[in-house]
Parts: sequence; C-alpha cells; structure tokens
Amino acid sequence: MFTSDLWGKRRLALLASLIATALITAAPAAAQDDLPPLKMRATNSYPQDQTGGKALDFFAKRVAELSGGKITVQVFHGGKLYTEDKSIQAVLDGTVEMGMASTSNHGPFTKVWQVVETPFLVDKKQFRDVVIRGEIGKELKKMAEKDRLHPMMILETGGHRVVGGAKQIKLPDDIKGAKIRVPQSPVLLVFYRGLGANPTVVPWGETYLALASKTVDGLDAVLASWPTGKLWEVTKHVTTINWAPIATVTDVSVKWWNERTPKQRAILDQAVKDTEEFSMKAEDENETALRELIKKNGVAIYDPTAQERDAWRKAGLSIWKSMPDVDQALIERINKAAQAVK
Repeated sequence: MFTSDLWGKRRLALLASLIATALITAAPAAAQDDLPPLKMRATNSYPQDQTGGKALDFFAKRVAELSGGKITVQVFHGGKLYTEDKSIQAVLDGTVEMGMASTSNHGPFTKVWQVVETPFLVDKKQFRDVVIRGEIGKELKKMAEKDRLHPMMILETGGHRVVGGAKQIKLPDDIKGAKIRVPQSPVLLVFYRGLGANPTVVPWGETYLALASKTVDGLDAVLASWPTGKLWEVTKHVTTINWAPIATVTDVSVKWWNERTPKQRAILDQAVKDTEEFSMKAEDENETALRELIKKNGVAIYDPTAQERDAWRKAGLSIWKSMPDVDQALIERINKAAQAVK
C-alpha cells in the first residue's frame, strides 16, 4: 500500500516530467535562440526504405522539429559511410557521431547486450515492454557506458531470429552438422553448437558469396535480411524459429554525450522516445509485407508447429547456464519481468 506522501512525490515527479516534455515539444524556433547549433552524422547499414532506415529518418526529422532546426542529423543509409561492424568503432574514434549496429555486432565493443540474445528469453511484446520501454532496458544502457558507449535508441530491425538455407529445417535435429553463418556474437556460437550445428562467423558483406559458394549451408538472420542481401537468390527455405530478437542499438560516445548541453540532451532524449515508438509501429506494418515479398521471390517460409516450437525452445533453454559473459541473475530478472507481461 503506497502512503499518501509517496503518492504525492510520484505525482510531483510525473508533473515535472510532463511539463519538461511539453516545453521541449511545444517550443517554437524563436524559443531555441540559446540552443547551440549541432550537426550529427548517423550510420545505417540497412536500406533507407526498411524500418531501421525509416526510424533514423524519423529521428532526424524529430530532432530538427524539437530544436527549431538548430540540431541536424545527416543519415547515411545502406552502409555508405560505415558498415555495421565498423560503425561502433567509428563512434568511439569520433569520426562519426552516431552509429547503429545489431546487439551481435556490438560484441567486440561491449558485452552488455549479449543477455538480450538469450534463446527464447523474450517474445516480441516482452522485448518491447521489458527492454525497450522498461527499467531493465535503462539499466542496460547505463551499463554500456563503462565501455565508453552511450546507447541512444534500442530498435527492432526485422523481428526475431530465423534460420534459412538450401534445405527445409523443421526440428533442431535437422540442423546437426550444418555450417550456419552467424555474426560475431559468442551467444550465437554457443546456441548453434548446442544444437549440434557448426556455426561460422561471416561478416554480413560476405554472406551472399558464402551461401552462393556453399562455404556455409545456411544462415541465422531476420526476415528483413532477405531483401537487404537478396538472399532469395542463394536460399530456398526459411524457418521462423524466432529464438531471439535482433535488437539494433544506436550509440554515441560517452565523451560526445558529456559535451552536450542539458537542453541538447533533453531534445535528443525526447526524439529517442518518439523514434522508438515509431519504429515498433513500423515493424508491425512491415512484417506481413516482408513475408509476402520473400515468398514472391521463391523462398518457402515454414512456421513450426507448437510441438516443433517446444523442441526448439527446450534446446535453447538448455544453454542458458552456459551463456558466455552473461550474468545469470540478470537473465532471471529479465525472465521474471517477461513472464509478468500481459
């Protein structure tokens, strides 16, 4: 039971937050005269017309609106400035202000996001409520600062992880011995080894050739990867095992963030909140279109039955204890929070 005093404090805190947001959102350009101008460059490895690209364009537009044009964001789409695996290093080097990369490609720079890749820990709704919108997500962002990264946004980019290749896969046994392309994440290596497969790290830019030359038999990806990499030319099947979300995190460096004024930070934070909500809506709208596009280009999509999905989940849960560089207590906290999501 909350006391009236506690309720009063909470109401005051909420009121202060609402007033601050209203002032930022409603402020006309003339009221931003004391705002220092700021130019930002943001990297994006996805095409501009996919949700990741749309989200960054929305962010740029929202920042300009909130700042009265004083803060501008130039977005470089499709890996034109930096590929995903190099964008975080560019942020740390100070050669670009904001970089976007999947949690897997964050592996060489921070171990914080590996917990999000825990197999079958969260479904789509749980990921949104617990990680993107929730207090645990805020904690993860704070933890990344020890690695000199200030995470701005957590975005979905194509849904949960699926597996694709030349042959249809229904059950974990169907993947034993297969060479599966994975990004540079130790979690994915552990997951596929646990299934009896042979996970092979291949940079995204080399994935098409690896599949075409049969250097690998298949790949771990999301549905959005098929149009991005024209994977329908080198694969025939996709199985929606949906074992973990592909979360994409946009970072600035801690050094860069600390150099911003309080008003600049407030504007950027508000634009981040708006963009995360925009991105989730865009993901929902895009999923159906993606499935139809993939099928239209000759790839069969297989959705496992409830019994088959249980087999995948059982295999995934068996490796929780062997997750590398992941706090088991944090896994349990996220699991408990996820189970409470209605």
